[in-house]
Amino acid sequence: MLETNTGIERWRIVVVALATIAALPLFLFENPNSTASLTGVAGADTRAVAPSASSPAQTDSYSIESQIDNDKIYTLLNRSEDWHTARASSMTATRLRGVAVKHEEEAIDIARSVSEKEFIEQEKRLKIIFEEEERKRLFDEEDMRRQAVLDNPGPTTTIVATEPDPKGPKKYQWEALKYCESTGNYQAVSPTGNYRGAYQFSVETWNWIAGLYYENLVGVDPAAARPQDQDRMAESLYLLRGRGQWPVCGRYLP
Repeated sequence: MLETNTGIERWRIVVVALATIAALPLFLFENPNSTASLTGVAGADTRAVAPSASSPAQTDSYSIESQIDNDKIYTLLNRSEDWHTARASSMTATRLRGVAVKHEEEAIDIARSVSEKEFIEQEKRLKIIFEEEERKRLFDEEDMRRQAVLDNPGPTTTIVATEPDPKGPKKYQWEALKYCESTGNYQAVSPTGNYRGAYQFSVETWNWIAGLYYENLVGVDPAAARPQDQDRMAESLYLLRGRGQWPVCGRYLP
């Protein structure tokens, strides 16, 4: 009986030993902290090593963060672009305002210049119109005077001699005088031959004035003298003797 039990114990030991040997590889691979473990390294950290491949959750999180960063970058880029656009627009507007002010000043100067020129031209036109109307009026007056003399023969009414106007007669007044004396004919000669030219100078009066102011005209026939010489002689005579030198027609001079 004792031998039988001894045999049984031996078999139990063998079975346990075999089972232990069979299970040993599992312990070696499953327990990395084991001194005989194939996955263990001497002196290595015993903590579990994170897998190298990212999990789907980590990938999604990274994508979301990357998208957020991109959105922020795009926002900053848009703000920068808007700022540059606004700054460029402001600079352009400032430059355009400066140009507008400059052109406005130039336009005002031009308008002022044009206005002044137009005013001067208008003054000239009004002066010409006035002188033409006065000339016509004086000519009509002379025609009526002549007609009155023809209709009523008698003593000729003479004008009163006065001091000459320092400014001298106007152009239309001289024309009225010439019209009265000779109808404006610079070669006119009176029926008696004593009065000659547009202003009906006598030879004596002509030579007297010429001797005072224009010696080169002494001895020249008034009716043969140039129109401009006759005009200068008449002006000199007026400034010296006034309108009284023309007893009848001097009425048209100041």
